Amino acid sequence: MLPEYSTDEMGNEAMAVSQQHNENKAAQPESHGTVRTIDVVGLGKVFDQNGQELAVMQNVDFHAEEGEFVSIIGPSGCGKSTLLNIIAGLDDQSEGSLKLRGEEASDRLGTVGYMQQKDLLLPWRSVMDNAILGLELQGVSKNEARARASVLMEQFGLDGFESEYPSALSGGMRQRVAFLRTVLADQQMFLLDEPFGALDALNRSQIHEWLLGLWERLNKTIVMVTHDVDEAIFLSDRVYVMSARPGTMRLVANIDLPRPRFLEMVTSEGFVGLKTELLSAIRQESGP
Repeated sequence: MLPEYSTDEMGNEAMAVSQQHNENKAAQPESHGTVRTIDVVGLGKVFDQNGQELAVMQNVDFHAEEGEFVSIIGPSGCGKSTLLNIIAGLDDQSEGSLKLRGEEASDRLGTVGYMQQKDLLLPWRSVMDNAILGLELQGVSKNEARARASVLMEQFGLDGFESEYPSALSGGMRQRVAFLRTVLADQQMFLLDEPFGALDALNRSQIHEWLLGLWERLNKTIVMVTHDVDEAIFLSDRVYVMSARPGTMRLVANIDLPRPRFLEMVTSEGFVGLKTELLSAIRQESGP
């Protein structure tokens, strides 16, 4: 049986952790009538490695509903980034189905905003010119692209820094520029692959609160891969745990913490209990 863990606020602090639903229920929780922006069923990926088949993922079931924030955690090499690459259209699955907003999505490239592990800012371009790079590649004129970006500069905490170059920015600000570039692509779905891994703890906490505020205003669907369990719980509506390679979904946790989230939640009894369960699941999958 595949367990599902759910947290529920009790008072201001305590949350109950319940479990025990059947395997299909855990892998694909009910959508409660909302639109499944991303719907993955039975996905598998096999790579050719020096003439040998290497199965990276198998029988992966995953979904994200419209406006949800969903995170994926699991041991290194389990296929988390591969799953994002397939959703983004950078790679194709070997088996299984993938639907975006209810439609089979064979031609996905360019339809999903994708922010990868490094900010990938070009050092010779200013904050403004890095932010509008994606729009320029779409054929938008530089003047129009800059006008669109200017409207969002203040929301992203970049107002007054438009002419600065990446070397003059903090890590957190560089991540904001990279995320602004992703948002300007104007897609309904954003994929984030360990976007804050290079930041220190203080910067991560600050950007977490900023990201949640921005996500609530934008009302977009976000899927994030992370190795940080606290980050996954704090940001997400639901957290998936992948098994070791070949990766599959071993556990799904519904995070019913109230929104807006606040940093004090991370010390609550329920948050700590859920973190313990998720870490235990990851350790079991990672092996000794």
